[in-house]
Amino acid sequence: MSATGLQRAVRGFSLIEVMIAVLVVSVGLLGFAKMQALAVGSTRSSGTRAIVALQTSALAAAMRANEAYWAAGLAPATFTVNGAALSDSTLDGFSVNCTSAVCSPAQMAAFDLKNWGTSLLALFPSSGGTVSCSTVVGSPVTCTITVSWSEKTVAINAATAAGSAPRTLNYTLLVQP
Repeated sequence: MSATGLQRAVRGFSLIEVMIAVLVVSVGLLGFAKMQALAVGSTRSSGTRAIVALQTSALAAAMRANEAYWAAGLAPATFTVNGAALSDSTLDGFSVNCTSAVCSPAQMAAFDLKNWGTSLLALFPSSGGTVSCSTVVGSPVTCTITVSWSEKTVAINAATAAGSAPRTLNYTLLVQP
């Protein structure tokens, strides 16, 4: 092979090497971008779950503070909280602002539930809560607080992209007021 032919072959070979290197780096950067998107999605999801856990714990603390109502077994067996609306008519009938008035234990429970539901709905527009209390004679009252909310997820690949529509998640806390 002549010197000029060898020089042309070497120049073309280095160009192919550069093109392959650019391709490898671009694929790596795309993979890194996908990992970053998944990390951001996971961070948002864990933040949402932490806030739901704090909100649920706040209601549990309010239930413990109002022992005259909750521990006495006066609560309905099961009811839902959707914003300021309660599915139990006996609790939903109270509209007293207990921050400025003296309230009965039932009024305080309704006030706490409505405030909790309103703040939960403000944070998570698709959320709702259910409270179920058991009043077995001879045993302490236990209540289960369940919060449901809708959450979007980031798909890892094309196979999971079809199932990445918003899904409903639940958080449950068992409370003994």
